[in-house]
Amino acid sequence: MWVGVLHHVTGEHTWALGECKHGPLLDDRDKELIESGSVAHERLAEIILDERWLKVVPKYLNFRSTADLESFHNHILMYASKRFSFSPPVYAARTMLAGLDYNHLLHRPARRKADGTIQYGKVCNKKSRKWRLYSLKVEKDYSYISDLQRAILLRRISANKGIPRSRTRRPDDPRQHGVLSGAPAPSTQELFQIQVSRGLGQSLPKQ
Repeated sequence: MWVGVLHHVTGEHTWALGECKHGPLLDDRDKELIESGSVAHERLAEIILDERWLKVVPKYLNFRSTADLESFHNHILMYASKRFSFSPPVYAARTMLAGLDYNHLLHRPARRKADGTIQYGKVCNKKSRKWRLYSLKVEKDYSYISDLQRAILLRRISANKGIPRSRTRRPDDPRQHGVLSGAPAPSTQELFQIQVSRGLGQSLPKQ
């Protein structure tokens, strides 16, 4: 597919070993083509047919940025933090709520000044120590919440059974394991013996 660029730039979209993957093109396009065999075409061929480049070009042709996916994962952490344990139904509900919120706020327009120009903010990269600009977005709109509440209320009214006042935990509920510290918690008395106040070098007061 990459070598086909040499044919495409000359206006040839079908050749012996393949064809272009784009759709039909307009015949009256005002676009200058490169003449086959010209100096410009030969220079382009040197770049495209370079053996080293042909080995790595599949990587660039199939490259996909994961920035949007990482942004969505960070958004999920706002609703389902890793610092807390949730039962599977609760975690699923929080994840779906994060998806609704993310999709609703994804395409917010840029914030504009009184004169109509885009308003920018600036942030400094701690690693490179360089400043960069980013466009500010309009304030978040949570108008979907009322629709969600209405749907929940209608489903509750139309339900045939009530909500149980108490509910036993499922056997696979992670909350039964307590705090996931990775180490057993010592007793309070043991901590009193080994922990000292910062800066004073003295044990913590017991009273």
